[in-house]
Amino acid sequence: MVSYVIENQTYEGSAERLIDFWHYLSKESKVDNNPFFEMWWDYVHKINKSAATAEAARRYYSAKEFAFYGVPTAFFPHRPSYDQKFFDSDNVWYRYSNEPLKKSLERFVKFPIATTEEADQPRLLLVAVDVAEGIPVTFDSHPTEDGTRKSDYGQFLMKNEKEPVFKYTIKYDDGITADHVIASGSFPVNFDYCKILVEDNHTGMTASPPENEPRKEIRYFWDGGLMTNTPLMQLVLKHRWYWYKTRGLKENVPRLGICIINLHPTRQEEIPQDRDGAINRNNDITFSDRSSQEESLLLLVSDYVNLVKKLIKVSTENGVKKEIIDRLLDEKTANPSFFPRLKKYSDLLEGRFQIDELIRINRSNDEHTISNKIFDFSKKTIELLLKRGYEDAMIEFDRLKQTFTKPR
Repeated sequence: MVSYVIENQTYEGSAERLIDFWHYLSKESKVDNNPFFEMWWDYVHKINKSAATAEAARRYYSAKEFAFYGVPTAFFPHRPSYDQKFFDSDNVWYRYSNEPLKKSLERFVKFPIATTEEADQPRLLLVAVDVAEGIPVTFDSHPTEDGTRKSDYGQFLMKNEKEPVFKYTIKYDDGITADHVIASGSFPVNFDYCKILVEDNHTGMTASPPENEPRKEIRYFWDGGLMTNTPLMQLVLKHRWYWYKTRGLKENVPRLGICIINLHPTRQEEIPQDRDGAINRNNDITFSDRSSQEESLLLLVSDYVNLVKKLIKVSTENGVKKEIIDRLLDEKTANPSFFPRLKKYSDLLEGRFQIDELIRINRSNDEHTISNKIFDFSKKTIELLLKRGYEDAMIEFDRLKQTFTKPR
């Protein structure tokens, strides 16, 4: 969608581009083409309610087919990796390549993606996880304060005891590439690690000139959902830092309206009584939206900032000299190692903004759900998901409309 807007300078048609992409990824499964499959399962379910519904069985066996053979536009299976460590014949590692998905992305997206606020372009943020470090990394289509596009992460270091640097840096001056997108969607264990070139700033600090350049190395990444399935905190911090440091706004930072789309149902009425149902419920809880705590923390921080600003106002109105307050705000923060970019107390107060509204669209559950749904790229399922996703969104928007139009 971001690529479409860059190319066409409008959002009109971007939703259709997204729908076309999903249609391109989908594939008819064997059971989709079997006219007797659903008839048989309807009959079995009628006489035995513990048996799957025809729709659940269709999804189950479609996903099983694709898990075995792959989907040409999305992924293909590697040869099974047999256990050479414990010599356990049951301990087989089944992995998939998402190289076909990368090619599909490149068919629909014009990479690299580099955007600017001045050109009124949308900003793209993606989150992945460094497998070795076990920490999230955010890729950003907007430039940083020095004009480059890069992602800094890892341990906070002091270069020459003055210049603060992070241990690792990923540079992508031309913009976000398909590799960054794949890194943000490489589902752990099932899919290959995504390999990205990273600069190790620590080696540059320990080497002597002229060899004190950071060493470049290949590092491995997994899906960002492993740690931040709803990266609300990353969004807010990147938004604030861009406008405060890159654009130099200390006050009146643009306010945010946030919409979270939760693809894994948070609630389910019935407790599953079978293995597949239990695995499915565990997956939904593991990968569902857990941003409520982050939202509460962000609101709490905003309240503290508002309180401090009011205390400063009251102090100046009651005779405390401005120089005293400025001197206090110019002091270094007590815990710079935890928040390395917040060097002075004034950094805590400046560049703050408001979240006007936070809308959550939750995918609704249904009785036909299965545990292996990430493999189900069947045409019927994709069409159903598009339809249900639209309905879930309209339900929430209608609720919001009624809330805001109620007489007070």
